[in-house]
Amino acid sequence: ERSVTHTGLPILVSLANKAVSFHCSITYPYTPEFKNFIVRYFHVDLQGQTSSEEKISCQPGTGSENQTHTTVCPITLKPPNASATGTYYCSVLWPDSKMMGGGTFILVRDTGYQEPPRGPQKLLLSCFVGILAVLSILATALLLWKKDLQHRESEVYDCIQNEAGSPPDLQHRESEVYDCIQNEAGSPPASQGLLSQEKQQKFEGDGEFNLVYENL
Repeated sequence: ERSVTHTGLPILVSLANKAVSFHCSITYPYTPEFKNFIVRYFHVDLQGQTSSEEKISCQPGTGSENQTHTTVCPITLKPPNASATGTYYCSVLWPDSKMMGGGTFILVRDTGYQEPPRGPQKLLLSCFVGILAVLSILATALLLWKKDLQHRESEVYDCIQNEAGSPPDLQHRESEVYDCIQNEAGSPPASQGLLSQEKQQKFEGDGEFNLVYENL
């Protein structure tokens, strides 16, 4: 029984123009009819386009006659650019038939990580440090300005308090006490009025009694 399978990782990542490899495992009866074969590979890109097949050199190993034998063929390629991304297949051609493996997906990237140039990097660092210094100076100036403003407000408040003399609540209470004293001094107490009325009535009563006594 014959079979063609891919061994290794099912997905590979490679940079453009860098070598990448996958392996094709071929199992077949070691007989004069099947031990001679041709190995090729091709790929199908992301748009579904199939490339032409390319032949590789893969010689079958030595085996026992009429026994099942397996040959592993490494396939190495250099994808030119990102458009070479796709599924790569190996195909094996015998005189009477052709078989194909399950495929290996290869993701191709145009460029990898590139370290930025030293010159612009230093310039950016210098600009960043300069901005931090300016912000620090502005923050310090703002704090000093707020402190001076609070000091001035405190001086103005103290000046207003000194000019006013006493607090408004104390002045209001003093005014109420003064009005109460004036009212009490202006009108006689109720007890004094009642006492005067009693004395007047007693005097009138004594006068009437004396008049009756003289008539007798």
